[in-house]
Amino acid sequence: MLTKEAKNILVIQLAGLGDMVLATPTLSELRQLYPHTGIFLLTNSRSADIVRGSPDIDGIFIADNLAGFLKLIKKIRSYHFDLVINLYRLHSFRGAIKMLLLFSAIGGKYWVGRNTDGRGFFYHLKVKEQLSDTRHEVEHKLDIITALGGKIKDINFKLGYDKENELFIQGLLKKEGIREEDTLIGINCTTVSLGRNWTAAGYHQLTEQLIRDLPVKVAFCGSRLNRKIFDDIKIDLSVRVIDLVGRLTVKQLVAFIRRCNLFISPDSGPAHIASVLKVPLVSLFGEGEYDKFRPYGDEKKIRIIRTPLKLITGERVAEQVKQLLKEYA
Repeated sequence: MLTKEAKNILVIQLAGLGDMVLATPTLSELRQLYPHTGIFLLTNSRSADIVRGSPDIDGIFIADNLAGFLKLIKKIRSYHFDLVINLYRLHSFRGAIKMLLLFSAIGGKYWVGRNTDGRGFFYHLKVKEQLSDTRHEVEHKLDIITALGGKIKDINFKLGYDKENELFIQGLLKKEGIREEDTLIGINCTTVSLGRNWTAAGYHQLTEQLIRDLPVKVAFCGSRLNRKIFDDIKIDLSVRVIDLVGRLTVKQLVAFIRRCNLFISPDSGPAHIASVLKVPLVSLFGEGEYDKFRPYGDEKKIRIIRTPLKLITGERVAEQVKQLLKEYA
């Protein structure tokens, strides 16, 4: 087995933005375990921005689709990686076969991954895991570090953020009429998974009630790919909101969420960003895998509404917002 003599390591984390947020403690621990080793990451372009520039990563390979990966194979193989690590679970046998093919294409001397219900048969180091285990995804990822001989003392999240992005957000909000002393509520109204999106009517009702009842300003953010959701929300809206939908990079999004006094979001990457930044959060979780993928952070600052999304009313969300602002604003 290869341990600290590994000269270079490839980490595979091809899932979404939220999963990359939850992976940052593992990447940090991997750097502590291998301080003089080249650590590289294979991921997609959106998730990469969370860790781009991090001292825990020496290089990033971007593959947004199969065609992108095929172009990278020769380059990746030229590194002759000593360790290849998959941070994500093997949810199905089909997923396991796809990961086996990926590892076979990449090569490398020693393969490490989560042996979810025995589906990681091809790994050299199999990290025991059962799909029924309700421990948080952060802890499952860190099990890989323990299996490699590391010891977990603290769980530290690192998100891509710098002064340049902070100044950008300050300037942008100033142009929109937001002062430093204003109480700012951020609302993420889109997710990649359409089934996790709340209704436009719900957001509409919530926004009207918040601005009517509280001395707050409201700014919407989200992906430009699902901009129609916001367009539907603002129809007949009688109050002014700030439209940042599709206008922010990932790093700018992190800086924006840091500025918010409270953040509202369905189960998504921005919700995870808010929770690890310890920004008071109201998350509309619907019926997802709550135990494993709940927002990870200061639980006192997090309110989770676990109800089928179509049944959640704006009034119910507003009540949670008021309680959090009363405690933490």
